[in-house]
Amino acid sequence: MGEGTVGLVVKEAEAKPAREIEREIEHLRTRLDRSLSELDRRRHELTDLKLQVRKHPQIFIGAGAAAALIVGGIGFAIWRANKRDEVPQKARRLRIAFGRAVDQPEKVARGEAPAWEKILAAVGTTIAVSLTKKMLERAWASVPPPPRRAL
Repeated sequence: MGEGTVGLVVKEAEAKPAREIEREIEHLRTRLDRSLSELDRRRHELTDLKLQVRKHPQIFIGAGAAAALIVGGIGFAIWRANKRDEVPQKARRLRIAFGRAVDQPEKVARGEAPAWEKILAAVGTTIAVSLTKKMLERAWASVPPPPRRAL
């Protein structure tokens, strides 16, 4: 059988000598090798943390400050939550709440809900119940029956 690529017809005038094709291939390999070397160099440069800190100190200072603010905020929130649980703080908040209730009793508890709110709650509850029922029916239908044991 013949060798070569199927469907590729090379005219005699277009045929290149083997040496020229080899030089062209070698040239392409050299270019590809240079490109790969450049990509490898850039990869090493991007993953070198010390170099990036030297090149972009403002970004790392900003990121460090943001991280410090976040950690500080979380620490403050935890400290504040623990502080709120102490008895004197609870007593103080309770005294303030009772004072507000005495001063403005109408704001302590609101009256009956408006009709639109009741209707919306009823519709929402009905939809939620229907969806839950359908989901449970589908889940139950997909469970295979237990195997029967012979007596």
